[in-house]
Amino acid sequence: MKEIKCTIIQDVLPLYVDEVVSPDTKEMVDEHLLHCEKCQKEYDAMKQELYIPAENKAFQFKEISKKWRKKKVIISITSVFITALILLGTYLSVFYFETVIPYSEDLIKIESQNDHQLVSRYYGKSRAGVHGTFPMGLEIDGEKKIVSFIYYTKTMADSPSRNLIGDEKRLGQEDTFVLPESGNNDAVYYVEFDSEEMIPGGKDSWDSVLERAVLIWEK
Repeated sequence: MKEIKCTIIQDVLPLYVDEVVSPDTKEMVDEHLLHCEKCQKEYDAMKQELYIPAENKAFQFKEISKKWRKKKVIISITSVFITALILLGTYLSVFYFETVIPYSEDLIKIESQNDHQLVSRYYGKSRAGVHGTFPMGLEIDGEKKIVSFIYYTKTMADSPSRNLIGDEKRLGQEDTFVLPESGNNDAVYYVEFDSEEMIPGGKDSWDSVLERAVLIWEK
C-alpha cells in the first residue's frame, strides 16, 4: 500500500476522532497510526481535549441562569431590607430623637399660682416633651435650698423651626406644665439631666447638674 503522508492523516484526524469518516478512511488512518508515532501523539492529544456536549452546555446555561435569578432575589431582598432600615431610622430620628430646647426668657416662664404651686409656661411653636424633677435639697453657696430642675425637648417633627405633622403650637399660645410638689421650692433651674445617671455609682450627680444649670426662677 502506498504510504500516506502525515499531513493528510492530520487533516482528517478531527473527523476520525468524531467518528464521522467513511470505513475506508478509518481503515487508512488506523493503519497509519499503527506505524506513525507522530500522528499517534496528535491523535491522543485530540482525544484528551474536553468537549462539552450540547445537552451539557444547555444544562450549564440553565444552572447559571438559575444561580443568577437566585442572586437577583437575594440582592432585591437585601435592598428592601436596607431601605426599610433607612426609612425606620429616618422616621425615628424625625419623630422620636429628642434634643433639648435652649432656654430663653421669651420661651419659658415660671409662675407661682395661688396655692404657691409653680407652673412652667412654654410659648414656643411646638415641643416634643417636658422633663421635671421633684423638689430636692441641695447646698447652694453654703445654704441648703429646695430646688427643681426642668427642661423642654423637641424633635424634627416638633420643633420651633419645623413642623412635619401639621399640629404645631403657634407662638404666643402658652403650654403649661405644673412642677410636681413645688409649693416649697426656693428655686427652679433649667438644664438637661438623666435621672438614671444619678443612682449610686452613676456617672452624674445633682451637684454637677446644678453647676451647668441656668437659674430661671427664685423665691
